[in-house]
Amino acid sequence: MTENFEQYEENALENQSNEENTEEKNTKKINWKIVAPILILILATLAFLFPMLTNSSNQKDAKQETQSKTTQAYTVSQEEKEYLKKRFDELTKINQDAIAYVYAPGTKLDEPVVQTSDNFTYLDKTFEGENIPYLGTVFMDMDNKKDFNDRLTWLFGHARGSKVSDNRMFNDVNYYDKQEYFDQHKYVVIETPTRKFYYEVAFMIIVPEDTAFYKTEFKDDDEFLQQLTEVKSQAKVFNKDIKLEKTDKYLVLSTCREEDETIRSNLYVRQIPDKELPDFLAKNKDKLGYVKTR
Repeated sequence: MTENFEQYEENALENQSNEENTEEKNTKKINWKIVAPILILILATLAFLFPMLTNSSNQKDAKQETQSKTTQAYTVSQEEKEYLKKRFDELTKINQDAIAYVYAPGTKLDEPVVQTSDNFTYLDKTFEGENIPYLGTVFMDMDNKKDFNDRLTWLFGHARGSKVSDNRMFNDVNYYDKQEYFDQHKYVVIETPTRKFYYEVAFMIIVPEDTAFYKTEFKDDDEFLQQLTEVKSQAKVFNKDIKLEKTDKYLVLSTCREEDETIRSNLYVRQIPDKELPDFLAKNKDKLGYVKTR
């Protein structure tokens, strides 16, 4: 009897243990069924959000980089200030109308620039004050601002050619109608009393003297870009690396053709924006120096 009772207790304990194990296993199964969907949901959410977070971070970095470049100002060095002061002290002693100096490295284009209230005085008047036909002086259009901050600034000068013995002035501008010469003489420098401006040749057109492209004012950036696009489409030669931007500023060197005085060579050069100047000067400093030819 006692043995039967002990056996009964052992069986009861074993059954209880088995039931507990079974319950534990069932509990684990139940917990996994609850946890698995939650994990899947979390993973799916992360997969959805990750590209957005990454893109947002990249956009932020790009924006910061752009802002850094945009706000990087061109600073006129003390050396440049002293050089310009000496240059314009000498120029204005000769002619009070002097506002700038223009040169194109590697060419004989090496001239002072004047401006008055008309576009006729300096057709024959030399920088030194003499009146000599076909000599004259390089002058800025009377409607342009002398600080070279207009969208489009015009400089006019004779191509003296065979007319007179001194054939510097804008004579070399006509040579830009050949792509090889154009590619070999890429830069133009403008010196003013306060700073230098640097330009890269963009394109050249040959047009009648009464061309509709002769404008100094535009109602907005879009009208300006439209004209640049049209001019480039008619260009005889052009710089394939320049992309037209409505916020850019251009300078036109305009002169008559040797073969026909009623036709004009208009060389368009793009002003290097201040935000691009540090890199531009670092790469091209040795190509921009002034060498006197006048």
